[in-house]
Amino acid sequence: MDLLHIVLRLVHIGSGILWVGGSVLFFLFIEPTGTELGPDAEKFMQGLFVKRRMPIYFLVLSSLTVLAGLILFWIDSNGLQAAWIGTSLGLALTIGGIAALIAFVAGNALIPPNVGKLAAIGAAIKAGGGPPSQAQLGELQAVQARLRTIGLVDTILLAVAVIAMVSARYLG
Repeated sequence: MDLLHIVLRLVHIGSGILWVGGSVLFFLFIEPTGTELGPDAEKFMQGLFVKRRMPIYFLVLSSLTVLAGLILFWIDSNGLQAAWIGTSLGLALTIGGIAALIAFVAGNALIPPNVGKLAAIGAAIKAGGGPPSQAQLGELQAVQARLRTIGLVDTILLAVAVIAMVSARYLG
């Protein structure tokens, strides 16, 4: 194994751990707690998304994971040789890679606009000075439910990717 392969594996595995761990932590613990707290969670969530730039954290980590993974796949498959991809190792890495790619695209394409919608609804409620209207509450709950679904699907896809990648070496 050459130095490039070692560095790519370190980047792929290290950033993948942080991406998957962050996803599990956020969508299983932070998001439900924020939903339960309602308006009281606003300052905390603002801190996460604006001050701590959590969306950038996920974008960078997911991008590093996917980029390093694609390069490793290219190297391991000797330029996408069908014979290698058809092996147990190749199929496991392909399934894991596809699951991670779907999570990457869905997460980075669907989560930020919905978080933006939440922020806009929150700003409108705050500007109104009173309790939210029924329409605002309905819209807020719909966006929260959409985010919860996206997060759950993303986390499941990432779990599939991890299981496939971990088991791949034992299959081949």
